Amino acid sequence: MSAVTEWVKNIFIIIVAVSFIEVLLPAGNMEKYVKYIFSLIILASILAPLAKLMA
Repeated sequence: MSAVTEWVKNIFIIIVAVSFIEVLLPAGNMEKYVKYIFSLIILASILAPLAKLMA
């Protein structure tokens, strides 16, 4: 159960950090690419435990 709690806590911290960084970045042409990269980081952190189960 503590592993699930740690996993959720890590996802929450990553989302808060990414949101904070996104606010600091200037809007412009690169905004959609930065959002895409941040989305991939969040997705990877969510799917990381599943990769461990598959291996």
